[in-house]
Amino acid sequence: MKIRKIIITVILLLLLGLLFMVGSISYQSGVNYGETNAEEIRASKIKNVSAVVSSKFVNVEMVSNQTYPVTVSGSGRVMAGTMINVSTEVQGLLNSPISLKKGTSFKKGDLLFSIKDTDAKLMLAARKSNYLSQWTSVLPDLATDHSKQYDKWYNFFNSITVDQPLEEFPNFITSKEKNFIISRKLLAEYLNIKSDEYRLTKYFQVAPFNGSIVEAFIDQGAIVNPGSPVIQIISDDELEIEIPLAVKYMQKIKIGSSVTLIENEIEFMGKVVRVGNFINANTQSVPVYVKPINKLPLYYGMYVKAKLELNALEMVCKIPRTAIFGENKIYIVDMDSTIHSTKINIRSSDERNYYVDNLKDSIIYLPQPIVNAKDSLKITPIFN
Repeated sequence: MKIRKIIITVILLLLLGLLFMVGSISYQSGVNYGETNAEEIRASKIKNVSAVVSSKFVNVEMVSNQTYPVTVSGSGRVMAGTMINVSTEVQGLLNSPISLKKGTSFKKGDLLFSIKDTDAKLMLAARKSNYLSQWTSVLPDLATDHSKQYDKWYNFFNSITVDQPLEEFPNFITSKEKNFIISRKLLAEYLNIKSDEYRLTKYFQVAPFNGSIVEAFIDQGAIVNPGSPVIQIISDDELEIEIPLAVKYMQKIKIGSSVTLIENEIEFMGKVVRVGNFINANTQSVPVYVKPINKLPLYYGMYVKAKLELNALEMVCKIPRTAIFGENKIYIVDMDSTIHSTKINIRSSDERNYYVDNLKDSIIYLPQPIVNAKDSLKITPIFN
């Protein structure tokens, strides 16, 4: 029994030793093979990865060039067609029946502000009183030397009152009559008084249009001098929109062209009223001025979108905005179902598409981006 156990133990040890030797030799052989053939193994793995990627199914579309009206999209700021600074032409205490603050609205003909005119009225009344004295000293001579014209001048004299504007000065009939009146300085004083009467109207500033105050420079109760700015006002009825557009479109934009304006997803119409003849140095664009036709709640300073349909047609293809990446590039599909990028020449655009003129008919392209896209990537195209 002991001999048998010894024999079995020896055999097991021999088998274990043999297995260890075989394992060591196999491991070393594998290491040597891996070191010798590392590049081949790496290349085979890349091929396997490429095989997996090439199995992508991608939606594609085909280029079809057609004649489209040239449409240009842009955005612009609402501006006031009329904006003026209202200043005083006289001196005095400022008063107003409305609040001289930003945002205050008014109607055409409303009194915006007034300047206290008590002193001016009294001085004008005193001047008219002196004028009456002049006529009182002249009337006897008129009755003697110009009896035929006396009634005319006497009636004019009676029409003069210190608190009412002077009536129209009578016409001269004869040169002798003219010389007599002028020599007494009656015409000169009449014109001086009419000048003072006109100046008295400057103490009241009436609104020239429907509008609102956008800036206030002086508060009520202040003493103002001639030329002092009081408020800045805009007309609510003459709003317009300034839209900067690329220079290449300028020859195709005509005065009176229709424009679709969009604000808060509401579309309304406008028309081109002016086109600038100068270029913005910063943006290299030309301003186009559009006047809204519909009366919608537009406000000075707000931005709106605009679509201008130019008076021209072009043979172009329509490419969705989602297809474009980088510097105006898209992926097109070659005959072997691989993709590569190409640059496109955009002629115009709208909210969803670009209009391109350098792609031939039947070219296949990717309308949507794909993950890990790169040149020479192989795909399985699926036509929509």
